[in-house]
Amino acid sequence: MTNLTEDQDLLTQSATFGAMTEATPLDWQIIAAHNRVFANAVAERVIDHLRLLDGDCGGFAVDRLEHSVQTATRAYRANRSEEYVVCSLLHDIGDTLGSYNHPDIAVAVLKPFVSDDHLWMVEKHGIFQGYNFFHHLGLDRDMRDQFLGHRAYDLTVEFCQEFDQLAFDPSYDSMQLSEFIPAVEAVFAEPKNSIYLDEQGQMIGTNS
Repeated sequence: MTNLTEDQDLLTQSATFGAMTEATPLDWQIIAAHNRVFANAVAERVIDHLRLLDGDCGGFAVDRLEHSVQTATRAYRANRSEEYVVCSLLHDIGDTLGSYNHPDIAVAVLKPFVSDDHLWMVEKHGIFQGYNFFHHLGLDRDMRDQFLGHRAYDLTVEFCQEFDQLAFDPSYDSMQLSEFIPAVEAVFAEPKNSIYLDEQGQMIGTNS
């Protein structure tokens, strides 16, 4: 553990090794101190990346950012949990990098911070959303049925049918992205799932 004064001192330094096998405990204390500062801004970076969807319509009637915000707005107005709303906001954040597997990108971003059921909902939403359009592409619209019996099946059906697939309406009065920032910050404040958590659920090397 380190205190604030020690952290401030460590933040003025850099590790000196060129290969990890040459590192010292001090090197890793320095790196951990820098990472604490970096990790504290993860919510801000996530929002910045989400903004990359602005203006990219991909043939839809609204751009991908509006779709994301509209999905989250609908979930929020239906009184879904803060975590659910944040998952709704970020479910398509992978569109910029994962053209063929965008849910996987969102899952990687969300995995340390959300419940297993909400993570599964985001992971599988691409297949479940297919119920609404796969048949137009010669695919099986019932592909989601391979997951019948999963505890998050109905949750994912609800997400896709009540929020995601409806959120392409250019006349809908969506909330502003800025209104969701406090919720994103809250969800990303503390990881729930990480190899760097100790047995008490605390991040290794964090301040006591």
